[in-house]
Amino acid sequence: MPGTAVRVGKDDECEGDDVSALSGERTPHPRRARRRPRPGDLVRDDRGEDLELSAEIGSGGQGTVWTLAGGQAAVKIVRPEHAMSADRLRARLAVIRRFDLSGIPIARPLSLLVGDHVGYTMELLADLMPIGNLAAVPASGVGDWFHGTGGLRRRLRLLALAAEAFARLHARGIAYGDISPGNVLVSASSDHDQVWLIDPDNLSVETVPGEPSYYTPGYSAPEVVAGTSGPDSLTDVFSFAVLAFQVLTLTHPFVGDLVDQEPERYEADAFSGALPWIDHPDDDRNRSTTGLDRETVLTRGLRSLAGRAFEQGLHDPGARPTMREWQEKLEQAAFLMVACDGCGGTFHAGRAICPWCGRARPVLLRCDAHGYVPPGGIPDVEEEGDTGRLYSVILTPGRPQVLRARDVLLWLDRGPSHAPVDLGEPVAELRWDGGPRVLVRCAGRHHVWVVNRPENRSFELGTGDVRPIDLSEAGRWTVRFGTGREPHRYLTLLVPRMGAR
Repeated sequence: MPGTAVRVGKDDECEGDDVSALSGERTPHPRRARRRPRPGDLVRDDRGEDLELSAEIGSGGQGTVWTLAGGQAAVKIVRPEHAMSADRLRARLAVIRRFDLSGIPIARPLSLLVGDHVGYTMELLADLMPIGNLAAVPASGVGDWFHGTGGLRRRLRLLALAAEAFARLHARGIAYGDISPGNVLVSASSDHDQVWLIDPDNLSVETVPGEPSYYTPGYSAPEVVAGTSGPDSLTDVFSFAVLAFQVLTLTHPFVGDLVDQEPERYEADAFSGALPWIDHPDDDRNRSTTGLDRETVLTRGLRSLAGRAFEQGLHDPGARPTMREWQEKLEQAAFLMVACDGCGGTFHAGRAICPWCGRARPVLLRCDAHGYVPPGGIPDVEEEGDTGRLYSVILTPGRPQVLRARDVLLWLDRGPSHAPVDLGEPVAELRWDGGPRVLVRCAGRHHVWVVNRPENRSFELGTGDVRPIDLSEAGRWTVRFGTGREPHRYLTLLVPRMGAR
């Protein structure tokens, strides 16, 4: 099954090794033959510190990542079969330290290991776990486990945050290289939504022919498996598509019943692109009877992205959706989730009945996000303009929605006093109790405007200020995240049909 490390490419300072590119089998170099690390083992870094291994938290195509006792740091230990030299790793990390990683939730290298182990230490936030835990289906009680780990909405949010991080890397010309369930860490508590990428030594800005490529089987693009391409943004988006599909549906897109029953015979074909994905519309050779119902956990937009990635994009990298497309569709899907008043499960607001327990959907209020461009905001265009609907936010009674900078602000390079903007910082909170008014609260340092343009009325909200909007006048009021002198986003409220399900 997916997860065993593989290395493809020319030998990396490991004379005498017998390399099989597809199987990953290798005769280890005698000097590096050693047992697997265990909790309690001590390793030493080039600062002279003895570091105690605590728990393995991640595993990628090249090594394992461990937390360290007594500190917010982790250590990556390169598997001995890869035989990477300390000098080569040092040179690689020196290049990576020059990358601009500001604003991206990714671990930075701190120090190199010395002695018997090849590896390095990196930054780590507390109370994280691999995102793969959210796809590790228990033997029983799947429904309670799924909802207890945050349900569908939390999985969508975490994947959107991961896609955002990868998209920001790609925007700077950097490929991640080994997207896998063990290299994306998320908050261990379902009350928090935080993403942290580890394994930074896989970062690269270009593919060098003949250089070794490390990947995690089951999560790599077919061209990397075949050794015809190294990692780049297009291989990254394929890997992310596999991961996102698995976390949402709880089944691997290329492990159908055929592969699951005879992995030794069919797994290599499945992971190299020789078999169709499990939901291929015309080829049923690899159908799966496992996983959650696709229409329940995937919006139409997400199903479309998966089809593009695993059908047209299987052997045509240029046909794959971009990471930004994945981010947008995941964010939009998360906003469209509502929580069931019965079981607490989250599901798409377009469903009249909760798919988890059969209870009727609560009454809801839809808010649509638009973009505004002031007169002259577009060269040679003197009139003001508005975009169509960008996305929707769903309100249900007693469950406020917090809108963050990434959702509503256009100027992410400057905030009040021209300070940098944290994408996750709150901007506004919308609260509705099911009655005739919606409360708008300024939830952060960025001002919010409640505006009635037909009557030329406007209320500017500072931090903590609250303004009600009467739903009987909802068509006149908008919630704006900028002034009329600059492009900005705004929300309109659609009057609900009270009691509608």
